[in-house]
Parts: sequence; structure tokens; C-alpha cells
Amino acid sequence: MKQYQWRGFLKLLIALALMNSFVGCGSKNVKLGFLGNEDKIDPNLPTISQVRHIADVSSIAFEWEKIQDPNRIKGFVLFQIHSNGNTKKIATIKEPYATHFVVDSLLPETEYSFQIATIGQDNTISQKTPTITIKTSFIDPIEQAFASQDYAKRIKLIWSPHPNPSVTRYIIQRKTDKDMFLNVGTVKNRLLVEYFDEDLVDAKEYTYRIIAQDLNGIKSRPSKEINGKTRDKPAPVVTLQASQNLAKTIQLNWEPIPGAAQYEIYISSTLEGTYKPLARVNQTHYMHKVDEDSVVYFYKVSAIDPNDVASDLPKGAAQGATLPPPATPQITKGMIQGEYALIEWDIINDERVKAYAVYRYEGRLKNPLRFANTIQTQFIDKEMQKGKRYIYKVVSVDSEGNESLPSRSVELLLQ
Repeated sequence: MKQYQWRGFLKLLIALALMNSFVGCGSKNVKLGFLGNEDKIDPNLPTISQVRHIADVSSIAFEWEKIQDPNRIKGFVLFQIHSNGNTKKIATIKEPYATHFVVDSLLPETEYSFQIATIGQDNTISQKTPTITIKTSFIDPIEQAFASQDYAKRIKLIWSPHPNPSVTRYIIQRKTDKDMFLNVGTVKNRLLVEYFDEDLVDAKEYTYRIIAQDLNGIKSRPSKEINGKTRDKPAPVVTLQASQNLAKTIQLNWEPIPGAAQYEIYISSTLEGTYKPLARVNQTHYMHKVDEDSVVYFYKVSAIDPNDVASDLPKGAAQGATLPPPATPQITKGMIQGEYALIEWDIINDERVKAYAVYRYEGRLKNPLRFANTIQTQFIDKEMQKGKRYIYKVVSVDSEGNESLPSRSVELLLQ
């Protein structure tokens, strides 16, 4: 019989008993200490021949036939026999016409033993009934429960509503790595049968069980264990390539990952160093503007799905580097020729060098004039002024406009 059905039956049983008795066994008639510490047994007192009983989750109800000569007694006494064999009075019923009694506040699924005797007018007691051993019942577990398998960083639990209307809440428990179940949440309505366990680890299985609790705080048996799983991570990015032939820039490229919506790029100055986020992009390429020559960096990329679940970073890394500056020109001649300055340098046999540029400094001025790129290895300055000192330096230039380190300086004075 379901627990809530049994509760209704018990209430009806007690109500009928009260109607059939002259006086009910209300709480005012149930007291402790009615008898002395040592009970004197009167074998002539009427005894209870048969006791019927029914157990609830936390209560046990007793019923017996009405005593034929109730004037000879003034009530009943209930004894509990403990597991160590000791017997203790737990209640007296000061009503000779009583035929029912309920013991409550018991533990569910626990065995209890009792005896009942009548009480004479002189406070003696009759022979006790044979030992009555009863086990309390339990609240049935939730019948069906399910856990999600594909939510990002969380698991959704749903279950069937408990049929017992006395249930007021559900306790959600999750198993730890040490195989212990701990409470992780509570749902405070019998008809609300959904719970989200949040902030979980990606791509991990979790085990749950659900316990119903009634308005008296009594818990049901746990549901069957159910397994849920958070969403799998995207596949790692293992095809990353980083350029080593660009000036002041490193180009990153990789193959797309199925299901990825974005990519997070990480960077480190050493292979085994700490990788820090550099950028998040929607494409499978990225141009890292370094603005330095001869720089080496190491890169990793993580794929990120639409729910912000990120793939693991690969163990290895892609090494990228910027080119060194173009070769520096070597000045071979610097002299005044008539009213002009003549600067000459050796040609650089390097495919990367596409032109040359000359910088002229006037005295101590910091901002020099730059004379446009030339493919010649000679420069004539026709804009000199007499009495001024000029300093000249030459740089080579590649196709991207990147300049070499400046040559040695040449200082000239037009008299």
C-alpha cells in the first residue's frame, strides 16, 4: 500500500475507534510515570488477548478488543523493549474503554518491539502481551529520473512527480570522487521536477540520485542512480602553422575544427613557458603585428563552440619568427666634391634588398631628412649650405618598406 493511502486508512481507523469507544484515547490520557518504578503484577487482572497493528513511515498504530469488564481496570500501559533487552514504559492510557493507541516520531525502516498490559485500580498490572515486533515503513523512491548528456558545463535532471501528496521537496545528491553522495540542491515543490547542476567540468560524467522529503522531514528511499554528462569539448587544433619569413609580422594559419564558432590564440616567448591569451577570432588565420625584427614566439590555438566550451590546448606549439632587418650598407666614400657632398656604398647582393635610403642630419637636430629610395649606390647632396656640418647615414630597404640598421655615419662640412 502506498504511504499516503496508508495514512488515510490509519486516520479512518482511529476515527472509527473513537466513535466505538465511550471515551477516546486523546493525548490528555497518555502520560508517563503513571506507575511506580517496580510494577506489581496481578494475575487476576484481565489481559489483552490479541493486538493488531499497522506501521507507517514514522508511526505505529495498535488496536485491541474492548476489555469485557472495564470497571476492573483504569487503563493500559505500553512498554518498549530495546535491543539490549531492557524494557521501558513509554506511555500510559488512563481510559479503560480505549482500544487504540499510536506511537509516533519513529525512524523509518526501523524495527521496534512492544508489550501492552492493563492497569488495575490499585496500580498493579496484568500479564503483558507477547512481544509485538514491528518494522516501520518507508516512503517509496521516485520511480523515474533522467540526466542530460549534452549540455555545456551543466547537467539537467528531470524526474517523475512523487505520488505521495505529503512530499514537499526533493533533495538532489551528487556522487563525489570518493563514492560519497553529497547534497547539491533542493527543489521545494512536489510538482516541480527539474533541476540544473551548474558550473561543471566539460566532458565529464556525474552520478546523481534524488530523495523526496515529506512535510515531517522524513526522507524517501533514494532513487536509482542516474548518470549525466557535460558536453564534449571540440577537437584540439593540431594543424597550426606560424610564419618565419615576414618582417615585423607573424602569420598564423590552421584547419577549421567541426562545431567551432571561434578560436582563442595563446602566445608565449618560450616553448615551455606560460601561454597567455593573445586574441579571439572567427577565422582560421591571424596576423600578429609584432613591429620588431628577429623576434621568436610560440603559439597555441583553442577551438571554442557556440556555448563557450573550449578544446584542450595541444601539447606542442607552433614556432613563429619575424625576419631580421635587411643587410646594412657599407659606405665606401664620403667627401665634398666641388659644392656638393658625394656618398657611395657597396651594392648588397641580397634579393630581399630592393632599394636604399639616405638620412641627413644637420648639426644636432634629431629629425633628419630622408631622401627617397634609390636603386643606385651613390648619393649626391646638392642642397648643402656653406659653413654647416652634415651627417649622413645609409639604410637598405626591402619590398615591404622595412629598413636595415643604419650604416656608419659620415660627417661633411662645405667651406
